[in-house]
Amino acid sequence: MKKLLTTIALTLFLAVGAFAQSTSQPKLLTLSRAVEIALELNPTVRQAQNNLEREQASVLSSYGNFLPSVSISSNWGGNSGESFLPNGQKLPSTSVRSFSSSLGASMTVFDGFSNTSTLNQASSNAISSEFGLSRTRQNVVYQTRRLFYEVLRTRRLLEVAESSLKYNQQQLERVQETARLGSASLVNVYQQQSQVGQDEVRLVQAQNDYDNARANLVAYIGLDVTETYTIEDSTIPTELTQLNAAMEKSTMQEFRRLVETALGSRLDYQASKENYHAAESGVTIARSGYYPRITASTGYGLSGNNRTISEFDDFKNTRSFSWGLSFSFPIFSGFRTNQAEQAALVTKKNSEVTLQDTERKIQVELRSALLQLEFAEKNYDAAVKSLQYQEQNLKVNQEKYNVGSGTILDLLFAQNNYNSALTSKINAVYQYLSAKSNLELALGSIQQ
Repeated sequence: MKKLLTTIALTLFLAVGAFAQSTSQPKLLTLSRAVEIALELNPTVRQAQNNLEREQASVLSSYGNFLPSVSISSNWGGNSGESFLPNGQKLPSTSVRSFSSSLGASMTVFDGFSNTSTLNQASSNAISSEFGLSRTRQNVVYQTRRLFYEVLRTRRLLEVAESSLKYNQQQLERVQETARLGSASLVNVYQQQSQVGQDEVRLVQAQNDYDNARANLVAYIGLDVTETYTIEDSTIPTELTQLNAAMEKSTMQEFRRLVETALGSRLDYQASKENYHAAESGVTIARSGYYPRITASTGYGLSGNNRTISEFDDFKNTRSFSWGLSFSFPIFSGFRTNQAEQAALVTKKNSEVTLQDTERKIQVELRSALLQLEFAEKNYDAAVKSLQYQEQNLKVNQEKYNVGSGTILDLLFAQNNYNSALTSKINAVYQYLSAKSNLELALGSIQQ
């Protein structure tokens, strides 16, 4: 029995320990997972989804304009009273109770095409909201990628800062030992101490940049900032061996082709077109006030009244059926119809201006994205060449310093130039990746 209890206690202890360890481990956050979470939790996506549901409800309501409205009503009541002759003699009391019920329906036959235009307008607004939701999702994907790249960039720069500090600390120990033996002056020691101090400051700044980048990403995708996450993705390259900028160095003819492609793919442009169609329907709705209105109606009713105890005795004895067709034509509405028409025309003109402005905006964004990608490619090529040179220069100065033909100052300059070149290359990698995503966003081809 004692052995059994010991086994159970040990099992529980190991289970609790394993659970605590699993809960304390940081959660892995890859780029695809971050995008998935952002599309689910980002506030702008949720708001766009709510707007779409509202517009879809308006479409259903617009269909109701083509259906008859049906109503049912019932009434039950009674009265009683006493009467007297002039001489004061009381007459028998009277009591009457009644009950009635009716069922009616009415339907608009013609309203100046207002019902059809209202449906068209609601459908256009719903389609526009759907396009807006998809474009919002594309923007969220792009922003998530950009923030994810920023985390990876700042982490690599943090590693560079850590490596630089470690290297210069080792150099400081070497210089101090050399000075102790009399082979180096205290000036070299002070110079190296200054370099170590600068590296410590850079390390603190790099750590802050990395922490801020992580917090910005986690907050943007909608997660709890207080939680700990491991942000990494092995599918994202750290070196760019082959740059495939398919749209670089485009001629004007190719650029026009890209603009046509973007106009056919950009969901915000499609949404602007649907808004324009909705504005056109709004003009027709406003002009419906100039047309006659025809309404058909029908009804069926039952009623009865009785002086007996039950008012339902002759309820079915009185039946009625009615139908009708009403026609009304507006002659003068105090210029309200004219005002509504002018307001709708202004809305239509503004929608047309917005559509044209969206087209120009797409052209500018596409041109800017192409230039950014081309610059990012050239910048990366220059950064690679600069790093190769600075790496060789550092090796030469290190060898010179080791054999005593170089100064500590030359070595420090070479080390700083190497770190600067390495930083430029790291920045160029993620600048290119962001520029590539930005071009996909400008073309409307970014994957959701």
